[in-house]
Amino acid sequence: MSELRPTDSNFDYIIKTNVRNILIECRHEKGLTQTDVGNIVGKSKTAVASWEQGLALPDIATLYRLALYYRKTLEYMCGLEDKKDDH
Repeated sequence: MSELRPTDSNFDYIIKTNVRNILIECRHEKGLTQTDVGNIVGKSKTAVASWEQGLALPDIATLYRLALYYRKTLEYMCGLEDKKDDH
């Protein structure tokens, strides 16, 4: 994984793309729908869809809940490390 710097001109795009891809991958690994994920974290299907389309990011508390549910590290969920499993 190449080093990402906050000063990169496309920083926001890269973060949203990384998180988007990870959220989709994790949801598919568990065989969940966007509605299922929304119910798990107390958000709407529309919110989950916007994260997966790269239009928005989940707040930190929601991302942490997802990391716990999927048994991934928060760093992985943010696209900051390659390691998939927390345990």
